[in-house]
Amino acid sequence: SMGNCKISTNLKDAALRLWELGWEEKDIMQGLVVSRASLYRWKRLFEETGSTAKLPSPLRGRPRIITHAVLSACLDIYQKEPDVYLDELRWHLAINHDICISISALQKNLVDVGLT
Repeated sequence: SMGNCKISTNLKDAALRLWELGWEEKDIMQGLVVSRASLYRWKRLFEETGSTAKLPSPLRGRPRIITHAVLSACLDIYQKEPDVYLDELRWHLAINHDICISISALQKNLVDVGLT
């Protein structure tokens, strides 16, 4: 199961805390590299459940779609920043795509499409 990264939950909580402290949305989005859609989704989830940890991965149980999303995100980053490291890529996927993936699985995906 893909599940949610712990780091992702911490980030969601941090984003909501900053929002409650009166930070501007754009500053939170820039500072934490997070989209407005995610911010609102987390806020709504938090108001409904009292927690950001229960956010389900929209991609769970659909391996082909997961792989496609992972690879297009990877390609995107590689084109913009060719020297990006795998752990940064993994962090990016967790934050922006709610995707958890191991370094080895990520590397295998990149090797499969000839990115590394």
